[in-house]
Amino acid sequence: MAMLTNDDADVLATKVRETYWRGRSFPVDPISVGRAMGIRIVDAELPDDVAGALLKKVGQDPIIMLHGDDSPSRKRFTCSHELGHYVYRLERGHFDDQAIDYVDYRNDMSRQGTDPEEVSANRFAAAFLMPIAKVKEMAEKKNASIYSLAEFFGVSLSAIRYRLDDLQITLK
Repeated sequence: MAMLTNDDADVLATKVRETYWRGRSFPVDPISVGRAMGIRIVDAELPDDVAGALLKKVGQDPIIMLHGDDSPSRKRFTCSHELGHYVYRLERGHFDDQAIDYVDYRNDMSRQGTDPEEVSANRFAAAFLMPIAKVKEMAEKKNASIYSLAEFFGVSLSAIRYRLDDLQITLK
């Protein structure tokens, strides 16, 4: 299965953001966006090694389950990641009302970034929450710091660090 490139992820994330967030301010709220798309999003008691899940049974609306004990920024990224699974399937036309079951684990395998579906969902989440153009604009501000960017985009320090590295952007 083909993996989303960063550019493809940005195009797809922009399309979803512009359709369901409509130019509202940052940080983007993936829970509001998901619900506007008809996805039920719930906090759940999940095992410690599970970050979240996207579930869809035939004939039913999809559900995104978020780990109830996670921080707000972690939940936002996980929700965006699960949205990535959903919209990437939609975009590829792989939704003839079939069942979906993505469970995202916190383990060595997920950290290695080798599964094309997981890499694509992560790229979508990063582009959805931290669009390339906005990251560049914010990084060029006089007092830009890793902390101010993380707060502006509503993400963890590790998420914004990874995004800056991935986009090869250095703070001044």
